[in-house]
Amino acid sequence: MKSYRKSLPPLDSLLFFNAVANNPSLNSAAEELFVTQAAVSKRIQRFEEWLGTPLFSRDGRNLQITEAGTGLAADVEIALDFLERAIDKVKAPEQPVVRIAANAAVSMFWLYEQLKTFSLSDSSCNVNVSTTDSTAELLSDDHDLVILYCDGNVPGWKAIYLMGGELVPAAAPKIAERAKTHAMFDSIAPTEHAPALLEYANLTPDWINWKLWLKQKGFADIAAWRTIPCNSYVHSVGKALNGEGIVLANSDMLEAEFRSGKLVRIGEAGLTPKKSYFLCHKEHAPLTQSLTKLRDFLTNET
Repeated sequence: MKSYRKSLPPLDSLLFFNAVANNPSLNSAAEELFVTQAAVSKRIQRFEEWLGTPLFSRDGRNLQITEAGTGLAADVEIALDFLERAIDKVKAPEQPVVRIAANAAVSMFWLYEQLKTFSLSDSSCNVNVSTTDSTAELLSDDHDLVILYCDGNVPGWKAIYLMGGELVPAAAPKIAERAKTHAMFDSIAPTEHAPALLEYANLTPDWINWKLWLKQKGFADIAAWRTIPCNSYVHSVGKALNGEGIVLANSDMLEAEFRSGKLVRIGEAGLTPKKSYFLCHKEHAPLTQSLTKLRDFLTNET
């Protein structure tokens, strides 16, 4: 059997030469190879020394391929292409990536925990997660699976119920104990030194914030309560976990926080929204094996 160790240069020399020969500058070749320009120049110089033949003429930082370099570049291109095809014949096929999207709160407090468990299961596959609070962006064609807060009717998409949840007052243990001392949510209005409500005043029609929750449950108007404004629902949950106030918590989405004791429910009052969270996929798109496995895992259909 023939040995190529002495008759051929290191394979990476051919890759560097191919990149330089097919790019307009050393800089662009370096970007393609994810190395510095100096590293490319040094590798080409070593390859030329090994060959004993100049492959490029140099004019400052500019390289001009020589006649010998041009001939070698064509042959190297053919050889690398042949080698790539030979490797592809025996290389295990890459698993397709399942692209799933959800809003920030669902991603952070529910989805990532589910994917951690999924990645350790026999059904695991490559998953790419996108996070956005825009419904239009969630319904982009770029996603295979989408978690939506809706009534289950999404034109062009098949929706599978994922979770509902009751909206309940909740806080870190110390704040919850203070709230209990002040009999919060046992009486219509709060006492003077009661903990603050962490308010994310989202104005979308289907969003239930503290103002609407208090009104629907028959408590005093939001103006009677001390509030701390938050710039997102995730922000409000984060502040609650840090012991800064009381969040309006979705019991299903934040189930892990309740189970671990990081959040404690305050009082018995709760409100079940008319809408729920659904896992959606395009109605007429083909379902890959990986997509089906992830869908079934998240919806407990395995």
